Amino acid sequence: MVLTFGWIALGGIASLTLMQAIVVNMHRRFLQSSVAASIDGAFNPQVAVILCVRGRDPRLSDSLRAISNLNYDQFSIHIVADDLNDPAIEIVQQEIKANPDFKPSLHFLSAPAKTRSLKCSAIIEAISKLEDSNEVIALIDSDVIPDKNWLTDLVMPLSDPTVGAATGNRWFASATPNLASSVRQIWNAAAVAQMTCYEIPWGGSLAIKRLVVEECNLIEHWSDKFCEDTTLSAKLKAHQLRLVRVPNLVMSNDESTTLKETFQWVSRQLLTVRLYHSAWPFVVLHSLLSFACLVSCLALTPILFGNGYPMAGSLLAIGFASFQIINAILFSQIQKSNLAVINNRLSNCKMQPSQPGFAAFLTTQTLYPCAILKTIFTRIVSWRGISYAIRSRNRIEMIQYQPYRHTLNSSAEHSELNSIN
Repeated sequence: MVLTFGWIALGGIASLTLMQAIVVNMHRRFLQSSVAASIDGAFNPQVAVILCVRGRDPRLSDSLRAISNLNYDQFSIHIVADDLNDPAIEIVQQEIKANPDFKPSLHFLSAPAKTRSLKCSAIIEAISKLEDSNEVIALIDSDVIPDKNWLTDLVMPLSDPTVGAATGNRWFASATPNLASSVRQIWNAAAVAQMTCYEIPWGGSLAIKRLVVEECNLIEHWSDKFCEDTTLSAKLKAHQLRLVRVPNLVMSNDESTTLKETFQWVSRQLLTVRLYHSAWPFVVLHSLLSFACLVSCLALTPILFGNGYPMAGSLLAIGFASFQIINAILFSQIQKSNLAVINNRLSNCKMQPSQPGFAAFLTTQTLYPCAILKTIFTRIVSWRGISYAIRSRNRIEMIQYQPYRHTLNSSAEHSELNSIN
């Protein structure tokens, strides 16, 4: 019986390794592809860039400055907060005073709806105030620092009438690496590859045609949702429209984190997939298979040796070691592909690859299924200091609204923002 379990574990490792190699290769080949440019550069729509803020995000000033310097002719900036006295508004006002060319429109939620997240309410609020001349809506997160060509590259695929939305992706590379940052980076590496395969958009860099917002009735669609991005793929497909992921639009994030913050962040990312994406069963299968291989190898290898099966024990040990080595190689391939994109965009700053240790990979393989299990049983989730209840049929209910807390000291506020981005 033990020998049978050993062979099953070895087969599981081989199957999982092959599955991961295929997904990573698909992502690598995707990043080496390109999106066709609009004919003669004629596609130059008026764009409304919407930035939702809440709290003093450590990258907000840099993000505002970068947005104001975008190399795009026709765009307006719309910043949305749920409270007039939110600490983020102070940062926005400082940037307005420091930069005469920075002239955003400020919007505030008069009465945040209880049936959706504050971010969805903010997006709906901003769209409702847009002028008819805005043909494209571009969403950007407050922790994203776009380069000058970000908006041009994001909007370009929309010149195709079959494309309803375009998106990018992000890459975490902490300026002060630690175990937690390495775990987040390893998990994110696997996530970006899966997002490519499963067509999961990222709201941090997302452009949608205004006409599509109306035809797909996205305002009503977002009216009871926890997030704006993961729900989009199915909605577009239902209207025979495509989501395009722009290969050269990988945005870097160098913030540090802790294991607790990483676990909370991973769990919330997975929750949006559980609530709104058909790929959820495959994500669960991948995480549980990874954990099963890890546990079975560590448990069965000594048992096989102890029960007189040295050959099987040795093969399982070799298989486990090979699995970890291949994981490191696959991570390096994803990292190399993403850094090639980032460094090509940021000519004045060349990011160097990181080398997470063996402990980081083992920690990630343990944290991932734990986050999956937490996500499966989650009934209340916190995001940007607000708690939401998950009701039947995946309905969202804001438990209690309150403006962002102003009493946090700088280090505590930074820590909270890291856990809720």
